[in-house]
Amino acid sequence: MKIRTKIILLSSAIGSLILVSFAVYVSYFTAKTLESKFYIRLEENARMLGTHVFNSKSYKDKGYYELSNQFINQFSLGRNFLVRVEKNRKQPRYEPLLPMSNAFFEEAIEKGKAELMMGDTAYVALFFEDKDHDKNLVVVSSAVDDFGIAEHKDLNRALISGIVIFLFFIFLISFYFADKLLNPIASINKRIGLINISNLNLRLSTKKTKEKDEIEVLITNINDMLSRLEIAVKSQRSFISNASHSLRTPMTIISGESELALHSLDPKHPAHYSLEMVSREVDRMNLIVNNLLLLSRTGYDGKVQNMSYVRIDELLYNVKESEGYLNDNHRIFLDFSNIPEDSNLLTVYVNQDLFFIGLSNIISNACKYGNEKEVKVSIEVDHSKIIIRVVDQGIGIPDQDKPHIFESFFRASNVGSIYGNGLGLVLAKNIFELHDASLTINSTEGKGTVVTITCPIAVL
Repeated sequence: MKIRTKIILLSSAIGSLILVSFAVYVSYFTAKTLESKFYIRLEENARMLGTHVFNSKSYKDKGYYELSNQFINQFSLGRNFLVRVEKNRKQPRYEPLLPMSNAFFEEAIEKGKAELMMGDTAYVALFFEDKDHDKNLVVVSSAVDDFGIAEHKDLNRALISGIVIFLFFIFLISFYFADKLLNPIASINKRIGLINISNLNLRLSTKKTKEKDEIEVLITNINDMLSRLEIAVKSQRSFISNASHSLRTPMTIISGESELALHSLDPKHPAHYSLEMVSREVDRMNLIVNNLLLLSRTGYDGKVQNMSYVRIDELLYNVKESEGYLNDNHRIFLDFSNIPEDSNLLTVYVNQDLFFIGLSNIISNACKYGNEKEVKVSIEVDHSKIIIRVVDQGIGIPDQDKPHIFESFFRASNVGSIYGNGLGLVLAKNIFELHDASLTINSTEGKGTVVTITCPIAVL
């Protein structure tokens, strides 16, 4: 998930939580306030009825019914109940036709008042002590607060609609600030994407202000790092180039002198074998130096020059011819049975010399470590990709060595005395990556290795 999306979602979630909490708080306490006010109105009605009953001579006279009807007309489902309770009891002897339990009446008798909400119906009971009779009086008034319920529903609807509207604005504001906060980072990423090993002189632009925020500090640190990296790359290029050229001169002299001495000496002379070893090791050193120089160029140069359109089948045929010329024991079989009829589908846009070296290194390794068995090279076309597979039946690669096969100068533990310098595979990988091609290796020790090279078809 992108940081922009996280900021928007997090801001919206926090805003939603605050709004919903506030709405619940307002709704709950509004409901409690309306309920409390309605209890007061019911209590006033019950008090008037109880006072009238005590002051009148009859139990329920005309005045009682007038007050009761006035109450009924004022409230929805309004009802009044007069309950007589013996003075030595805390609850009626006979349960009245009311839905509440005797605990409601006990509370009214002990505290003088009891309140109860059952569904939408509110009940208020007031206790009156009657000194002139043997029974006390409990007046119960009940009703439904239609007005309060309607007001509460209207409030809830207003809160919900307000939450939706405010959430929309919170989302817009979050999007705006996320965009404003992350735009500098997007600009940094875009600029960094333009910087590679061939143009390390590029730098990120900064604002000329005295006070620097975290983004400005990050830009400054990145620019400092690029400066150090540029110096390091230049030093490394210079060292490899100078070292390679400095080594070539004495090695050329040693090689020439050893060849001259070999031709001058009799093959049976004791020094003849030593001179052969010197000549062979000089050739090996020359190969290492050349590979190091080429590796430095492919590993530290972001651009490939002298690109051209090349047919991959013809390039593989040239590699086979070259390997056969260098070593008669290298047996290579080119399997072109799956190539398409359209030759354009076999065309790649590459530097022919570099790609030749990459393919030659892979096929040469297959021949060297293939137990002198035939190496099969096949071509397939899959959509916009050309797939080259090099299969040998050689010694394979041990599992513990597989994580290190692309490290410079690394050689597998089972190669024994087979000649090599540990640079060919690294060089091939760098060359293929420069051409947007991929290199994968699947190997089983003692059974062989399959190297797969996938490269894009050229757009003509």
